[in-house]
Amino acid sequence: MLSILLVLLPVALLLLTGILADRLHLLPSGGAVALNQFVFNISMPCLVFSSTALCAPGDLAQGPYILGTLGVSFVCYWLVQLLLSRGLREIKAEAALMGFLSSFSNAAFLGLPVLMEVMPGNHEVVLASTITIVMATALIVFCMFLLEWYGNGEGLNRKKLLRKVVFSLLRNPILIATLLGGAVCLARFPIPEALLKFLRMAAATAVPCALVAQGMVLSVQMTSAAGGERHPRRQILVQLVKLLLMPLLTWWALDAFGVAPAWVAAGVVLAAMPTGSISFVISETYRVGERDCSQIILIGTAVSILTVPVFLYMLQRTVLTGL
Repeated sequence: MLSILLVLLPVALLLLTGILADRLHLLPSGGAVALNQFVFNISMPCLVFSSTALCAPGDLAQGPYILGTLGVSFVCYWLVQLLLSRGLREIKAEAALMGFLSSFSNAAFLGLPVLMEVMPGNHEVVLASTITIVMATALIVFCMFLLEWYGNGEGLNRKKLLRKVVFSLLRNPILIATLLGGAVCLARFPIPEALLKFLRMAAATAVPCALVAQGMVLSVQMTSAAGGERHPRRQILVQLVKLLLMPLLTWWALDAFGVAPAWVAAGVVLAAMPTGSISFVISETYRVGERDCSQIILIGTAVSILTVPVFLYMLQRTVLTGL
């Protein structure tokens, strides 16, 4: 367990650096937004593209992994939404958001850096994270669709709404980088050495910048006064499902589907990550459960400092013994 904590120490220190940078005003106003946008629009797409484009075509055929992780995500989503909305039509929008919070992992800004520290040099880690990030768009589409539907009533045209949501996601830089990288991989298209060096240099900034940016976001959330009521029972339910039930179900599903050990470990670790910060943007956009969402992200990130090492220790004693 001590070795795992030592491996995760750089991750924690980079998060702390982001918190201190925000508190001490080491970066100008709007620095957190700029750093997040840099990671989201430049460094993370470069990392995703280079990892996907350079892999073997067979590495992309991960049907059991996709089925297991995506299936578990929707099970957790459905479970929380059902428990909260049962018999209470007036809180269906809040229930939809809580379901999303219980199934949407911080795979890009926290999960990938943790995996790269735990299993350095393993390209399967980046591929697993990339697939998980892309699959998360399905959860985002589903959540945004439900929030739009509940907010606009039955007169809304569902096809137009779905088309609007899908088109907005197709402008996602990480999704675009994944699709382009997959096309290059399948076509066996050679990448010029100069371009490859650029991609690797930009990709090298993804992990540290993502963690510092995440720390700055957490610092902002610590001091922000998000609107809306606070519902502790909802928050506890979401945290139990997200931090405990989801990784356990993912472990069971991937093992049942015969997924390779490295992919099982990656899937479990990513599932054990706290709720992603992007969910707060969705919450604020639709004016639904802003205060609950902010506290779930903040508290979940803090609690995951204890739960993630436990899952890593369990994986190290079982799945990762031969790696």
